[in-house]
Amino acid sequence: MEPRGTIGFELRELSILMIRFIEKEKAQNGLSDIQNLQAWTLGYMVKHNDRPVFSKDLEKEFSIRKSTASNLVKRMEKNGFIEIKKGTQEDKRLKELVLTEKAYEQIQAFSYYADKLEEKITANLSDQELEQFKNTLSKIKSNFDEC
Repeated sequence: MEPRGTIGFELRELSILMIRFIEKEKAQNGLSDIQNLQAWTLGYMVKHNDRPVFSKDLEKEFSIRKSTASNLVKRMEKNGFIEIKKGTQEDKRLKELVLTEKAYEQIQAFSYYADKLEEKITANLSDQELEQFKNTLSKIKSNFDEC
């Protein structure tokens, strides 16, 4: 079977193109060497700053395994983007993730490029095409619910 033209191949290629776009923008504009998942995580944490965020929240939001979330949190702490508060009043085993000032600076810088990426992705697509595409992606993702 020829891979080109299959949904899996085309999604992989699109992912590579989007990563290249962001990496090019970061390099041209002197952005810190923040990894894409770290940037998305910072955005998620800002959006949910009205409540505590834990590693398990990242697992669910980004469809990643516990070990991946753990490594992500360690890297982000090492890079100075988050601090870890050990134990909450409800459960002393939980470790709350808290954004640092450095994280807020990165979010401001990176959000412009995330918006540019979204503009690039959606250029030349009607609202109806975008809605249908999102619905189709949602259906495809639901095929993997048990994974």
